[in-house]
Amino acid sequence: MKKILPFIKPYRKELLLTAVLCVISTLEGVFLPYLMSRIVDEGIPTGNMPLIWKYGGVMLGLAICSMLCALLNSAVNAKVSAGFSHDLTHSIFKKASGLSFETFSKIGTAGLLTRSTHDVSTISDASSMFVNVVVIVPILMIGGAVFAALSDRVLGLVLLIAIPVTFLILLPIVKNLDRLWKLSDEYIDEQNRLMRERLSGIRVIRAFDKEAHEHGRIAHATEEMAKYIIRANVRAGYVNPLCMLVLNLATVGMLLIGAQRLQNPELLQKGLTAGGIIATVQYIALILNGVMMLSWTFVFLPHLKVCVNRVTEVLDLPDDPVEAGDGTLYGGDLTIKGVGFRYPDSELLTLSDIDIEIKEGETAALIGGTGSGKSTLLKLLLAFYPPADGEIALGGHSYSEIGRAAVRDNVSAALQKGMVFEGTLLDNVRMGWPKASEEDVRRVLDIAQMTEFVESHEEGLAYHLSQSGANISGGQKQRISIARTILKPASVYVFDDSFSALDYLTESKLRKAMNRYLNGKTQIIITQRAATAMRCDRIFVLEQGRVVGSGTHEALLKTCSVYREIVRSQLGGEA
Repeated sequence: MKKILPFIKPYRKELLLTAVLCVISTLEGVFLPYLMSRIVDEGIPTGNMPLIWKYGGVMLGLAICSMLCALLNSAVNAKVSAGFSHDLTHSIFKKASGLSFETFSKIGTAGLLTRSTHDVSTISDASSMFVNVVVIVPILMIGGAVFAALSDRVLGLVLLIAIPVTFLILLPIVKNLDRLWKLSDEYIDEQNRLMRERLSGIRVIRAFDKEAHEHGRIAHATEEMAKYIIRANVRAGYVNPLCMLVLNLATVGMLLIGAQRLQNPELLQKGLTAGGIIATVQYIALILNGVMMLSWTFVFLPHLKVCVNRVTEVLDLPDDPVEAGDGTLYGGDLTIKGVGFRYPDSELLTLSDIDIEIKEGETAALIGGTGSGKSTLLKLLLAFYPPADGEIALGGHSYSEIGRAAVRDNVSAALQKGMVFEGTLLDNVRMGWPKASEEDVRRVLDIAQMTEFVESHEEGLAYHLSQSGANISGGQKQRISIARTILKPASVYVFDDSFSALDYLTESKLRKAMNRYLNGKTQIIITQRAATAMRCDRIFVLEQGRVVGSGTHEALLKTCSVYREIVRSQLGGEA
């Protein structure tokens, strides 16, 4: 909770205002039964209309004032809740942006989504409800009990017995409720993860006819999530009827006792009145309201505890140390020696015994089927993860020696998914190298075969790209990503399946122009296309996380069965 409290501090004034409004509104509500008893005892028996109008007018004024206070309280609470949610969500996003890949993978994208939406929303609801419970409940319960005791001590004693009984009933309901909420939230994470996997891989799922299997996985996660949510809500649903039962029984008991006591002349002489009994019954309603609020708080606390723990878990994660590279380029000789790697919490190695050596100025291809380890190797090349075994060296300098920032100064990569951000075409390309001039941007766009696109729009480089590049094609996204990559001065340029959305003619023109522009620079092309790989100086074939062949296209056709099969399946007789 210590991590959450600082987010509430900026709203102390608003919370104080809500507390004052709650006190005013609640005191007005507590005072109303007293005025009603005066009307019943003094106005109705004698037909004193001026007194009835007087107290009735005061009650109406108090009711209107209470309503206005409640409306203002709701408006302030909404502001506090929205601001608190914004600040906490922003903090989670900022924290996630500063995490290393190893740390990020401990929670995962699905877990962060749930924590920054569902869990933050739950904590926000609690923050707006907190003042109401702290302020209103004591006034309702203590004020109601005191006024009830002043009206009649015997009836007040019935209340003192009923309230503890109510809370004793709540204890078994609340017990282990946090475990149910925790399990339900974990399955919400799982459901989010599976849905993301299904949406991102929907074409692969359909191609391999795995829709029924994926549907079964999501259905299982949904059923488990629903099971725990239903159990928690059913248990919480016992609160209202049980509390109502106990306090309504107390009300019936008080009415019976009050009716008997009204028939006793001695008690009437001591000041017992029908108005007092009516007021006491109304105080029961007020106390019932307070008990209900408090009981719901007890039921809500386990869920709140789980959400606070989950959000705190993210905020407590260690930040990835910020490293500043000095821009030094170490050269394009790349050596990967005996590298092995496994993802966190995975028992099996994803990569093992990887040995690759690429000389400066060479164009090398990494080819293999889906799941062969190509993208994982790219993550190691970009220093997203450190290798579990072996060593990666750039220009004769080990990655561990020069640090992540220097690695990313030297390696420029176009990732598998061409990312386009909302903004101008110029801004999107210039992300690769913010110091680049417009002339530099135009040059790399021409290499990426985007000149025709730029000239076809009146705005030119100022053409506005919508979020995720929704107003351009997949091939255009890839070409923008390639332009952004080659704009940056680097020693090694990596293209992870960055030509897959291009037709062969466009790819051929782009590759020729790019080779001239990057002459003398090391290029690594990660691909599944044999036609793309065969144009490279050297090809490395990956299968199940191992290098099973290396050499030129012609040499591999003779020596590597895996490569030969890839070529035959794609090019047929042309192999």
